[in-house]
Amino acid sequence: MKKQLGIFTSLLLVATTALLWVGCSSNRSNDCCAPVCEQPCQPVCPPQACPPPKPVCAPQCAPVCPPKCAPVCPPKCAPVCPPKCAPVCPPVCAPACPPPRPTTPPCLQTCEPLCKPAVKCKHPSSNELCCRDGITVTARNPSMCMLGDQYPLEFDVRACDDVCDVVVTTHLPTGVTYVRSQPEAKVEGQKVSWAYGPMRKGECKPGKIWVKCNCEGEQCACFCATATPVRFCSLLCAKPILECHKCGTEEACPDDPVNYTITVVNRGSCTAEDVVVTDNIPDGLEHASCQRTLTFKLGCLEPCQEKKINVCLRAVKRGRVCNTAVVTACNADTVSCQACTNICKECIELTKVGPKEQQIGKNADYQITVTNPGDKPLTEVVITDVAPSQTSIVAANGATINGNQAVWKLRELKPGEKASFTITLTTCVPGCFTNKVGVTNCQGCNACAEAVTHWRGRPALSVCIQDTENPICIGESTSYNISVMNQGSESDSNVNIVVRFPKEIAPTSTTGDVQGKISGSTVTFGPIGTLNSRQTINVRIDAKAKESGDGRVVVEVSSDSIKTPIMQQESTIVN
Repeated sequence: MKKQLGIFTSLLLVATTALLWVGCSSNRSNDCCAPVCEQPCQPVCPPQACPPPKPVCAPQCAPVCPPKCAPVCPPKCAPVCPPKCAPVCPPVCAPACPPPRPTTPPCLQTCEPLCKPAVKCKHPSSNELCCRDGITVTARNPSMCMLGDQYPLEFDVRACDDVCDVVVTTHLPTGVTYVRSQPEAKVEGQKVSWAYGPMRKGECKPGKIWVKCNCEGEQCACFCATATPVRFCSLLCAKPILECHKCGTEEACPDDPVNYTITVVNRGSCTAEDVVVTDNIPDGLEHASCQRTLTFKLGCLEPCQEKKINVCLRAVKRGRVCNTAVVTACNADTVSCQACTNICKECIELTKVGPKEQQIGKNADYQITVTNPGDKPLTEVVITDVAPSQTSIVAANGATINGNQAVWKLRELKPGEKASFTITLTTCVPGCFTNKVGVTNCQGCNACAEAVTHWRGRPALSVCIQDTENPICIGESTSYNISVMNQGSESDSNVNIVVRFPKEIAPTSTTGDVQGKISGSTVTFGPIGTLNSRQTINVRIDAKAKESGDGRVVVEVSSDSIKTPIMQQESTIVN
């Protein structure tokens, strides 16, 4: 640095001398004929700054002007011009010069100036190398750095075209020291280089290097970059990937609609061509067209594109059914998706069994059975039995009885489970009465059942026989009127009337509601199929007296309800 300042000072003195010479030459217009300077310039260095016997500043303080100023004007000119070439010497060295450097000879030692003028850099702190070999390099660093500090030198490499073999090289000045770089660089002394390889058009890659400033003055880094323009021939390697999703009704009852949605998506990197969806309808489901296979053509499917298909079927069979869809394409692998539906039935069955006939006054037992034939549990099951108003409830185990109602409650009835209940009724009123029972639950599956019982009353037959003439003489005639009446509350069947005559009297003919048959001394009427309650049968037998005596005519009545025949007799005196 000191050496550079010395050279700079010398140049300044030379330039000043040249200016003075020019000034002198300008006096020719005044016909200056005498030499301007006849005395040599005296040294300016004061004695105290350069003490004898060995003046340190002798080389520096030597006269800049020649010992004798050459005449500027021609010799023939006599007039003498005032001297204008004043000695130009550097200012007095103050303070004293520093001790000489060991490696510098005393004759080359110079004094440091009191202050240094500001140095201007020849190059800017940022610059750009535009589109050489297809790349642009832009470099920048701070405008100033303190001596001994580190500073970053940043650059960007941008491709103006497709290039390869991109190499950026910088030559660091001698006044700095390499510290590190990003990305990692190849360092050879002051030469630092980066190999970026290929770059696409418009691509930009940054770089950064940190250096340490060791010397004062301008530190200029030189950047150069090389690249090879290229052209590419590319081939797209892609594959379509199909995905299939199917969702729909999870649970349905028979005859309910079952709807499915099929979603097909292309997750690949190119178009799937001729996409076809085939839906196979399983047993238990039915399409309106009655076809078992449905085909849907989706055409082309771009990457990330999806298409949906809606399929409406009907449940026809109970059980779990699974509907499968298969997706194919001419340039993609086959995929499938499936959705399952439980076709179940919520239902309940109720039965009631009791006697078809029962005699009044006796008990009739009825068996109630509740069954869950469905596929789901039934909850809060309530069974209510309502007895006919003509009857009364004798017993109903486990039920709550309220008047002529008996109520059973079940918390749950599982699929396939049965529950049985018994109720006992009685009545004193004959007739056909219907006993009804119903069941309800939270699922809304209701049912009812009934049992009809014919409550029979007791038949009560009465017999009456009366003669028209009594007494009679031998050979005279008389008649016997016979009445059979059912006084009971129930009809009787197979009623037979048998009349037996004694030897004193002989039957001759019969008339009445029922045709009679005479066989010797016995007359038979019937059998009468049904003798309803309050119904009366009247018959008449004509007879003739044969012998004297007390003739006793006997009537016997029998039926299905009468195990021992009813016997009635009439006495007729024959004289």
